[in-house]
Amino acid sequence: MRDSNDGAGDDQVDAGTKNINRESELSLANNARDSLAQTERALARLEGTGFGLCESCGQPVGKARLQAFPRATLCVSCKAKQERR
Repeated sequence: MRDSNDGAGDDQVDAGTKNINRESELSLANNARDSLAQTERALARLEGTGFGLCESCGQPVGKARLQAFPRATLCVSCKAKQERR
């Protein structure tokens, strides 16, 4: 991500490859940041109240869903509704 070269002398393919690599690295960094934020939020809910309850409807998220995805904050129904939007 920290390429100090200004790209002088690169042809179009080199410049395109650098752009694709930069976009890929940024995407990976964003995904990692989002995952960390979700984990921190789940830990805060675990220490306080609300872990295992859907943030939308208040019903239990479900044991199987939490085992598969411990950071889940929505039950299956509410998650399905959210994804349809």
